[in-house]
Amino acid sequence: MRSSARLLGSTTPRLWTPPLATGPSGPCGCGCALTPATSLGFSAIDFAENPVGVPPLPWQRWLLIHALELAPGGKFRFRTVLIMVARQNGKTTIIELKNLWKMSVLQVGLVLGTAQDLTTSEESWEHAVEMCEATPELAAEIARVDKTNGKKTLKLTNGARWKVAAPTGGAGRGLAVDDVNLDELRQHHTYAAWGAVTKTTMARPRAQIFAFSNAGDDRSVVLNELQKKGRAAAKHPAAADPTLGHFEWSVPDDVACTCGRPDDAHTDECQLADRRLWAMANPSLGYTITEQALASALSTDPDAVFRTECLCQRVPSLAPDWSVIGEASWSALAIQPPSKRAMQPIAIGVDTTPERSHTSIAVAGEVDGRLVVEVTEHRRGTAWVPAWLQTRVDIYGYEGRVPVPVVIGKSSPAWSLIPAIEALGVEVTKPSSADEAQAAGAFADDVTPDSDGVVVLAHLDQQVLNDAVKGAVKGPVGDGAWRWSRKNSAVISPLVAATLARWGYETRPRETKPPPATARQPGTQQGDRAADMFRPVQRLVL
Repeated sequence: MRSSARLLGSTTPRLWTPPLATGPSGPCGCGCALTPATSLGFSAIDFAENPVGVPPLPWQRWLLIHALELAPGGKFRFRTVLIMVARQNGKTTIIELKNLWKMSVLQVGLVLGTAQDLTTSEESWEHAVEMCEATPELAAEIARVDKTNGKKTLKLTNGARWKVAAPTGGAGRGLAVDDVNLDELRQHHTYAAWGAVTKTTMARPRAQIFAFSNAGDDRSVVLNELQKKGRAAAKHPAAADPTLGHFEWSVPDDVACTCGRPDDAHTDECQLADRRLWAMANPSLGYTITEQALASALSTDPDAVFRTECLCQRVPSLAPDWSVIGEASWSALAIQPPSKRAMQPIAIGVDTTPERSHTSIAVAGEVDGRLVVEVTEHRRGTAWVPAWLQTRVDIYGYEGRVPVPVVIGKSSPAWSLIPAIEALGVEVTKPSSADEAQAAGAFADDVTPDSDGVVVLAHLDQQVLNDAVKGAVKGPVGDGAWRWSRKNSAVISPLVAATLARWGYETRPRETKPPPATARQPGTQQGDRAADMFRPVQRLVL
């Protein structure tokens, strides 16, 4: 979709919260009614142009005007502002200019910056300090610059300060902050940093929280939830929280490859090669970003990477599909569930997602002499787990007078459930980190054919487990060892549970023991109850 004319990025976002101000078109230029009386963005633009000497790009100018809109009474309309835009379009420049303007002109008390790591936060802070020192009017306002690692602070003579913090659960605690900046919000896979940093603004009357990011994947729980609320506010502003501003430069959600990538390259007719779509997600296109740079990214990136980084479009997972266990190998191991018999003997693995939204329980055992894994439960929450385990261990635990191992990894969020589980009389096997690494490696080995084409493991072709295997990636443990990565895998808990179950089966105690008095003896109902182990599991949708 090439054109000989110079293509410019879209000044206005595809999705955005309309201003409260109504009336004739104002000096913004987009047709809105915002004026210097209803937005301090015009003041921020003047500051950027003079004295700083960094005129904002058209989209940056538009954003400052709309994000710094005033509510009746003179306070900022938005307390929370989500800005979504493709990579390398200049969002860091917006952060730096806005922060220096608030410190110098508004004389706010404290500005706090975070990014995906402390180093990135400090780099933006250092660039802003250099900008300040290079501007005579601002240099005269500098009271102190502390460049100590971990304590970097810029302080002006009016008392305004700019500090940086790592994106952790302790970030900003004990501070009262007037302007919070969370860059790369897509990297927040839990609410720990968000909860700590944003609450520093609660007692500040004119505080704002600015969250910047390109799109992420299903692990980006904070960004995805805020985007959902922001889109609703943009679509139905009358019914939404008026203090949430959403400004999203992106392509529509249904944009995808339409050519199949023949010869491993997209054709010019492919939807992903449509340069008019590039302009929607890249407002700096034609100013600081070239079409050639985006074309190069399209030709070299996996589709998921190009869509998130360059089109600001959410994808299920950024990890390459089937990167650890091949799709063909995994599919070949699927078997039909047995009709009227249970695995004997069995072991049970338990794992909970990092945000504790779901818990997976898997079993491993022999069926017709073959080792089989199955996800028997994948439910929301954790409260149901101890009682479920007590019931199942009671039923299955003493066939042949050998107890059932219930395995929970030390790295698992399910670890916190162990006291409640053991209080019900269920013994929990607790593998070490080295054991977890061994378990993951052995699981991968068991589904890989040996030189004779023999494989050890089988599964029941459950979508919830298939999805986990598809998106699984390795996470380092040390000395070359690895285990399943919670940070970089989209949906991993079903696979972790199955891996622990398989490990528990292989390491289970072989000696026979007399059954406790409370244990149920095998009876006519046990086989029927055991058949429940093979009931279908609903597909996971997060």
